[in-house]
Amino acid sequence: MEKHNKNLIRKENGGIICSHGDFWIDPARPVKRALITHAHFDHISFGCEEYICSPETSVLLKERIGKKIKVKSYGYDESFKINGIKISFYPSGHILGSSQIKLEGGNEKWLITGDFKRQRDETCLNYQEVKTDFLICESTFALPIFNWDSTNKIVNQIVEWVNKSPNMTSILFCYSLGKAQRLLNELKNKNIKNIYVHSNIKKINDIYIDQGINLEDFAKINPGIKPKDYQGSLLLMPPSQNKFNLLKRFGDYQTAFASGWMLIRALKNRSGYDKGFAISDHADWNGLIKTIKNSQAKKVFLDHGDGESLAKYLSIEENIEIESFKTKQ
Repeated sequence: MEKHNKNLIRKENGGIICSHGDFWIDPARPVKRALITHAHFDHISFGCEEYICSPETSVLLKERIGKKIKVKSYGYDESFKINGIKISFYPSGHILGSSQIKLEGGNEKWLITGDFKRQRDETCLNYQEVKTDFLICESTFALPIFNWDSTNKIVNQIVEWVNKSPNMTSILFCYSLGKAQRLLNELKNKNIKNIYVHSNIKKINDIYIDQGINLEDFAKINPGIKPKDYQGSLLLMPPSQNKFNLLKRFGDYQTAFASGWMLIRALKNRSGYDKGFAISDHADWNGLIKTIKNSQAKKVFLDHGDGESLAKYLSIEENIEIESFKTKQ
């Protein structure tokens, strides 16, 4: 097998660095130049001198980090160079504006998937398959247990959960960016009395709507509304709001969490929620395998998760050279 340039991309404590291009991808600390796959807080760092991302991500970054940050944005139909390294963004299907990042330097092609999913989602562009020499692939849900049901099936379960308790307030905890908007899009034309959202979710909803994304009608949660007026309704709230002193104002309520982790029964049972709905914005076991095989990469590095089971399966069953993308000591 052709040897690859181990210095083109490597992982350090601050994240993924391309030393030849003098830039980082999703850095964990402030750096001079940061390429950002998407706007979730675990993939961005405050205080970078310059951020480079897709146009939609640039809007989200300014909302989440600050209006005065320096951002350059490039569409999926264009490429650019930094210090001789050719860079292209491709849709990852994770959330609005999320990108895979392809780097080309010398005779090598590297692809960083960032977080991605293969399921249909009308709130962002679908995952685009990209061929590469070397692949850095997320492995958040890299166990055979993780195989997602259809989104419509899960959403129907949410509707049934709400409507079975018309005298209670149904509170569904979900991430403010991505998951909440996906749920609101999927809840279009479903039979739910009213939908209310936390103020943090509304801020992101407004951005999605400005970007042309169609969401179900919603209202912002208002402390002045009487508890009985929320009965039979669905409330979307960030997980940080799951505190008794915050929730007791809603009177009788039931809680649930929307996450792929809810497939693990033991975790669901001890999570403190009344119900769990397994809906994820990440690829499942079969999605990871399909993505890795179709990339035709010579070598695959797994990142963001324990990929030991996936690495063992692919090396034995598919003869794919694969390993964990570990931090350089």
